[in-house]
Order: sequence, then structure tokens, then C-alpha cells
Amino acid sequence: MPLTPPNLDIRKFDDLKREALLRIPRYNPEWTDFNESDPGVTLLELFAWLTEMMFYRLNQVPELNYIKFLQLLGMELRPAQPAVAHVTFTAKAGATAVGPVPAGTQLTAQSADGKSLIFETQSELALIALDMTDVQVYDGSSFTVVSQANQVPGPAIQPFGFQPQLESALYLGFAPPKNVPAGVTLPAFPLEMTFRVFLPPDPTAGAAQNADLLGIPPAPPPPPPPVTLVWEYRSRINPAKWKALKVYRDESARFMREGYIQVEGPQDAVPTLEGKLQDPKSDPRYWIRVRVDQSNWGAGVTPQIDFIRPNTVDAQNVSTVADEDVGQSDGTPRQTFTLQNKPVLPDSLTLTVTNNPNDPNPNDPDAQPVKWQQVEDFLASQNSDLHYVLNLSTGQIQFGDGTHGEIPVAGAQITAAQYRYGGGVAGNVDKGAISSIRGGVPGVDKVNNDRPAVGGADEQTLDELKQYAPRELRARNRAVTAEDFAVLAAQAGGVAKATALALASPEHPGVMVAGAVTVVIVPTSQDMPPTPSSDLIRSVCAYLNQFRLLTTELWVRGPRYHAVRVEAQVLADPAQAPDQVSIEIANALDAFLDPVAGKLGFGKPLYPTQLYAVMIDAGAAAVTGMQVYIDEVPVQDPGTASKIDPGDLFYGSGHKITVAPAGGQ
Repeated sequence: MPLTPPNLDIRKFDDLKREALLRIPRYNPEWTDFNESDPGVTLLELFAWLTEMMFYRLNQVPELNYIKFLQLLGMELRPAQPAVAHVTFTAKAGATAVGPVPAGTQLTAQSADGKSLIFETQSELALIALDMTDVQVYDGSSFTVVSQANQVPGPAIQPFGFQPQLESALYLGFAPPKNVPAGVTLPAFPLEMTFRVFLPPDPTAGAAQNADLLGIPPAPPPPPPPVTLVWEYRSRINPAKWKALKVYRDESARFMREGYIQVEGPQDAVPTLEGKLQDPKSDPRYWIRVRVDQSNWGAGVTPQIDFIRPNTVDAQNVSTVADEDVGQSDGTPRQTFTLQNKPVLPDSLTLTVTNNPNDPNPNDPDAQPVKWQQVEDFLASQNSDLHYVLNLSTGQIQFGDGTHGEIPVAGAQITAAQYRYGGGVAGNVDKGAISSIRGGVPGVDKVNNDRPAVGGADEQTLDELKQYAPRELRARNRAVTAEDFAVLAAQAGGVAKATALALASPEHPGVMVAGAVTVVIVPTSQDMPPTPSSDLIRSVCAYLNQFRLLTTELWVRGPRYHAVRVEAQVLADPAQAPDQVSIEIANALDAFLDPVAGKLGFGKPLYPTQLYAVMIDAGAAAVTGMQVYIDEVPVQDPGTASKIDPGDLFYGSGHKITVAPAGGQ
């Protein structure tokens, strides 16, 4: 049984006053006026108030001790986690100089509450200066134009046809620049092109993904499937033949998963007419095609994508600060300084210490900025080690005491050469919210995120830390048991609820697989049912991958939902509006069945008779009839439990409540 620390005294002001008044006749029978106007009663109330304050402070002792024990164990509030979005840049028409987009380029977005947010690109992006206007699919016998479907996501695109075969290909057409000044020659493509493949959100949302297959260090990259794709272009030297391009990276596993593809950029491409754009009146295009050279995706397996975008890169909801003046050392042990911005991203702070600028020997190498090293604590620090400790949540920097960690000399200037801060659930902005570039990029017209940002989480609260502390102590920063995975997954950004299924693999349903763990997550979403996006699943995969054992086969997926619909006839007070009662009962049923905050958790059975009490509590005087449908299948026996698998959840939808006045059927 869990240990629950009791309140040392639970009496309040009214309790103390009442107990004191009851003692008056025994100890002072001459006192007969117990009204508040009596001076004695006033003094009694004063002492009752003071005693209640003393009890309140006394009851804080167990709470204080608990927090002190957490500090002793080195546990801190988990800092906010930044959201990540995939942003696409578009070059200006006719621009004579384009990009590249440097790493750390700041973009602005507007959150749901109207606040302005900053996103920064995570890596440098070489831009294709041309606009990708045409997309065609060649299925081995004919061409199909899918330019509109690629531009406005909707129905899924089969990039190599419904039945991919040898020589099937995806054609990407780039329009030549217009209005180029005479004598100016523009490079059509950079030395390296970046594309991102986006899969359809509906079929892939909640689909299981394996951490081993994501190419996330330290896991090895995924083995190539028995499919060979060749990227090609038309060369100016011999336009009649296609020339192959090098593929540097393919996270999409041959268009089977979402991910980035980096390909060599052609430097001698020539515009031609291809496919259905062979009308002499049509404008030629620079064509890049992806051709199937070896096809063996497997029986019934066909690549499907939502769209493909060039010039796309990851952007994180963080801001970078450079050369921030932190303060001057006074030469005392255990000095603390605080950064101006928080929370600080892990491993992002570069701290330098410069000796007193009034040093009589300015050419002394000690007068130059010296980088100090961040450590978790000073337990292993020697007296000469240039170490400091950083609290990510508060931005507080602490130096050593001269025995464990060196003390900066008096007058030394302390500078944060660079650090990054930010994060929070507000960064999970909707698609299209990231729309402008701070400071601009040469030749870039606009920026946009075609998918919502995911992974943002607020700083952990003290109540959350106290709730998860025992589990975190058992986990010890590694995931071994199913409970360890569930606790860690619930701490990942964008996850509202999680569970873990031991010895379970989506590849072998119903079979116990040694070493396999399937983590089921529910996102923080207003959708009903809340289904995780493939981006969020990949994010949780990457987060959990750092805690799992090497021999653990880790899968992450969304839950399987079962819709519950209730049709009921109820009686209500005639004074109540029937429509309002119907709405309140339907809302109460939805709240009871809510996948996140409801009364039923993962895998818990539903007894339809439980719904009677829900409707009574919501305002029904009586329930005269009820029919429950689960996945549109009527429940025959309301007294029988409707069981679901451990990773499944119920949710309410489309209730029909008929209300009649009580006593007047």
C-alpha cells in the first residue's frame, strides 16, 4: 500500500472557535454572553485565528521535507520542451540571388491566443531558386498530372502509380525564371537539394513506428528495402538521356515513411517538355524525376504520399541569445548568477569568464575569455576545474567553492557567449501559422508550415514532479519495465496520456514477442478522438529511444478508439428546458467517456449500466429507456461488460437524448 503522509492537524478556524466556546461553561460558568460583540469572544476568535495559522505552517513541514528530499536526490522541474515544425521556403520570382537559409534563421508565428512566437531553423538549407509548379506520375504506361493534389493536400498520391513497376517514375517540374536581366545567369539548382515527403495524415495518424527504424542515433540506420529508386535529370550535354544524381540521405525509406531526402543538385540541367506537358506551346520545365529501378515493395504495398516539398527544413520554437553580460565575480565561493531568459535548452549555453580588465598585464593570456564547462554537480570537480552548474528551468548559474570547482577571480567578467531558450505548449501552432522571416533571407519570398508544430510542452509543475517522482526514482533515467516507458512517454512534449504494453509488437498482433514494448500515446489535442500525428509519434520515438535498453524493440503508436453512442429516454423536472437537459446529459456522457480526463482508462471495460448514474447526476430524474451502440453495434445486454484490448480507449459521439417532463409521460 502506498504511504500517505497525514496532516498533523486538520482543524480550521470554525472548529477551534466551536471547541473553545464549548469549554466556557465548564471552566467559566459565569460567562454567559457568547455573541461576537463580547470582548471575550473577540479574543477567543483572535487566538483561534492565530492557532489556525500555526497549524497551517505546521502542516507544511511534511511538504517541505518531501521537497527537500527531492532536492537531495537531485530532482528538478523538467524544463519546457520546444515544439518542432517543418517549414518550406519559396524563392522570389526572378530573384537574381537566392539564399541559402542559414542555420538559426528566425521565423515568426502567431499562437492560438494571439501571441507572437519565434522559431529557428535547425540546419542550413540550400535553396532551389525555381518554383516547383508541376508534378506528374508515370505508372509505366501513361502519365497522370497530380500538380494540384500536391499543392493542396487532399486525396493521397501514388507517386509511382497504383501498381509500381520498373520504369515507373515521379516527375517534379520546376519553372524557369522569368524577367531575368540580360547577361545574368542564375544557377537553377544548388549543389544539394532537400525534399521532404509528407504522408497522408489520416491513414498514418496513430500508425505504429519503431524507434529502430527511424535512423535515430545511436540506433543504426534502417536497412534499405528491396527497392531501388534513381534520381535523374536532363543534362545540357545530352538532353536525350537522363543523367543520374547522387542521393546523400533518404529518411523516407523509398517514400514509405515521412522524412527528408537530400539529393545532389544538377549544375547543367536543361529545360525540356515531358509527359503531358509536351505541347510545343507549353513552357519547358527543369525536370527532376525519381525512377523505380528495382521494384519489390511487397504484395499489396503501394507508396502513398500526401505531398512532397522542396526547400524544407526543421524549425524549433526557440530563440538564440549571444554575448549576454551575466555579471562580475566577487571572488566568493558558490556564487550564483541568473540569465535574463529561461528556460534554457540543454547543452546550449557557452559560458566564458574573462579576468579583471584592469589587470596591469593586459597581454596576459588569462585576460582572454576562457570557456568554462557545464557539469551536473561538483561532486567530481577538483579545485582547479573550470566548472559550473546550470539550472535549466530558472536560468541560474552556480560556480564552485574552491575545493570542488574553481572560483572566478574577483572582478572577472562572466559572459554567456551563446545560449538558446524557449519552449512550451504554445509552440504547437497550427499549419500556416509560421508565415514570416525576421530580417529576411536574400531572394526568399515567403515561408510556410504545411503541418502543425508538435512536441511543445510547458515546464513541469511541482505537483507533477511530486506525482512522478517515485516512478522516476524507480526508472533511474532508463526504461526497463512497461511502467518506465509509460512514465517517460507521458513526459514527452505533446503527450497527454500514455501506457505501455509489454511483450507486444504491432507486427505480430496477439503474439507475445520477447523484448518488444509498444507504447500507446494520446496527444494533447482538441480533436475527438485525439489521434497522434505521425510527426508526434516520431518525436516520442526519438525521446524514448535514449532511455531504452539496447535489446528492447520499441514501438510507438496511437490508441485504437471505440465510439460509444447513447440513445436514451429520460424524465426531467418540468421547470427545466428539455433541450438544455439533453445537452447537459450528452456533455456529461462525453466527459465520462473522454479518452484523457474520463473515468475509463486504457483497456478498461465499459458497463452500460454505468451510464445510468451519469445521466442521473447530469439532471435526469429517471431513465426510462437506453440503447448503447459501440462502433455502431447495439449492445444487447446492458449488464454485460464491453471489453477492449489493453491499448484501446472509448470515446463518446453523437448521443441522442429524448427528454420528457417527470410525472407527465
